[in-house]
Amino acid sequence: MAVENQAPTSRGVATGAAARREVPRRSVTWGKRTRLVRHVLQTVVVAYIGWLIISRAASGGSSAESLCPFGGFETLWTWITTGRTVAHTHPANLVLALAITVMALSARGSFCGWLCPLGAIQEGLYGVARAVGRAIRPLGRWQRRPAGPGWRKVDAVLRQGRWVVLAFALGGAALTGTMVFRNVDPWSALLSIVEFELSLAFVVLAAMLVLSFVVPRPFCRYACPLGAVQGLIAKASPVAVQRDADACLGCDLCTRACPMALQVDQSTRITDAQCIGCLECVAACPSQQALGISIALPWPSSRSLGLPADHDEELVR
Repeated sequence: MAVENQAPTSRGVATGAAARREVPRRSVTWGKRTRLVRHVLQTVVVAYIGWLIISRAASGGSSAESLCPFGGFETLWTWITTGRTVAHTHPANLVLALAITVMALSARGSFCGWLCPLGAIQEGLYGVARAVGRAIRPLGRWQRRPAGPGWRKVDAVLRQGRWVVLAFALGGAALTGTMVFRNVDPWSALLSIVEFELSLAFVVLAAMLVLSFVVPRPFCRYACPLGAVQGLIAKASPVAVQRDADACLGCDLCTRACPMALQVDQSTRITDAQCIGCLECVAACPSQQALGISIALPWPSSRSLGLPADHDEELVR
């Protein structure tokens, strides 16, 4: 049957397909080590935040605002647009915002993919749910539902929510002089979780945790203003994951591995603002030369995420 199915294919096409698959294979160990390092860093950060939560509840330590890097961007924007700063701003906010900016310029969304505690918690819950979903079929079906064509359209609309939240947070801070976003910020609720204060921010946190069982990183995808700011800054970064179409095996493993559901297998250079720099796509790729980190000038012509595959091949040529 296999021979009959290949009969209509021309010899040139068959030879070309075989040649594309005669590429060096990436060691499975590389992917395992990369994931191990990333997960260890995430675990350390989450453990540190847990210690801060307990110590803050016991002795009244640093406030939630002082540990929020987005607060630095809020007060900077307010100062630029109105000439005043935001109340409750701490020097730590500005330091963290500067660190996020440096990381975005040098390694795109690596803060989200390697260090962000909220992202790590969402990712961990989804990983647990995937394992449980193999045994509980209804949960497994709900997890597979976001991969359907109908959901992808809804997902594309919901992803614009990050820009709406960003506009609300920055605009509200400039108009009122206060961090209006903290009233709905799950990060603020997480740092105060041991106080068991029912608030809108706590409801958002609970919803985020529940959605994490069926959607990878829901807050990161749909509502995180810090991720939106970081994505904008990262547009100026020369570092990105590059895809070589000639070495690609067409297996789609990179796209399936991406926690942000980016179409890596249809791209030449991954410059989407939602890329979190986790390198899961590279770790999942069996071809050593198909995906890798490259440095190039951040020109618009080098950005092709979301373009059709045939257009990407024209860019490669």
